[in-house]
Amino acid sequence: MNNKDWKKTKTIYWKDELHDDFDEVGLSRPNVPEGYKYKRTNPINNFFSGILYHVIAKPVLGLYCLFKGIKIVNKKELKKLKGQGAYIYSNHVAISDVFKFQSFVFFNKKRVNIIGYSDSLSMPIVRNLCRALGYLPLPLKGDLNNMVALTESLDFYTKKGQFILIYPEAHIWPYYTKIRDFRSGSFIYPARSMSPVIPIVTIWRKPILGKKPKQTLVIGEIIYPKENKSIMENKDYLHKKCLEQMKEISSRYEQYEYITYIKVEEGSSND
Repeated sequence: MNNKDWKKTKTIYWKDELHDDFDEVGLSRPNVPEGYKYKRTNPINNFFSGILYHVIAKPVLGLYCLFKGIKIVNKKELKKLKGQGAYIYSNHVAISDVFKFQSFVFFNKKRVNIIGYSDSLSMPIVRNLCRALGYLPLPLKGDLNNMVALTESLDFYTKKGQFILIYPEAHIWPYYTKIRDFRSGSFIYPARSMSPVIPIVTIWRKPILGKKPKQTLVIGEIIYPKENKSIMENKDYLHKKCLEQMKEISSRYEQYEYITYIKVEEGSSND
């Protein structure tokens, strides 16, 4: 479902919260090339990638986040990790979601790697920059070799104390003030490696100046897999606890509704 007029009308009509996507970038999603190098192991490439990530991207994008008025709540929770790698799960409500965790929330921490669609691979120069900045493109269904390589890279990065950022809602709903139900599939990753999960929710607050709302990032309590559970049991456990916590955080705050979301039935004139 595509609603190109939402910026003018400030209203979005939706049917399927699992599949509707209101991101207007409109890039193609090619398959990940065979043998794609998910692990960054070349020392020379890592040196220049580190300069790009830590010296250029983080300060510039961090200042952008400050300029946009982004705030953080409960950042002290992150101190409990003590250098341990973890998985971040957050709602997907803005284009800035892609970099605000890398440059702002975890500014003084190790890298944050992002799992996302393969859109960036359709742009020759951008795809190299995205890879250097830790973007991990999802293979298409049936691409088992690249899926195995992706999974191995996640273990590789978390063992280094790095973070993996996942948007379980999958699609952008701009300025949305609730948490959409999401599937449990992506929680297989922390369940396999017995890694902690960090729920983080973007809250929209009313601006003092201007019309567009400002973001507050609320960090939830870290969720740890259970030692006495199987991988599949932990997958479901982490999913359940993360979804519950994200919904609780979202409902706890009075949010500013900039875009009105209206659910419509199949066959409606708002297709």
